[in-house]
Amino acid sequence: MQWKPNVVVAAIIRQNDKYLLVEEHADDGSIVLNQPAGHLEKDESLLDAVKREVLEETAWHFNPEGLTGVYLHPDPSNGITYLRFCFYGSVVSHA
Repeated sequence: MQWKPNVVVAAIIRQNDKYLLVEEHADDGSIVLNQPAGHLEKDESLLDAVKREVLEETAWHFNPEGLTGVYLHPDPSNGITYLRFCFYGSVVSHA
C-alpha cells in the first residue's frame, strides 16, 4: 500500500521588520501565533494553495518569491504525517 502524507503549505511574510502571523486556537484551547498555512486542495498547485491560504487567513494577497524548505512532520498525537512546503514572499495588497 502506498503511503500518502497530508500536504500543507505555509508562508513567511516579512514587511517593515515585522512578520505577518495568524492567531489560532491550539488543541489544548490556548491561543497561539502561527504562520498563515493550510492544506493543499485537489487539483491545486502549491503556489496557488499558499496564495489562497494567506488570503483566506489574513485578507492579504501574497506574492511567493521562493521556497524556504520542505519539511516532514509525523504528528504523534494523531498519527498523521504532514509534508509542509514553506514559501517566503511579500504581500501586495489587502482585500
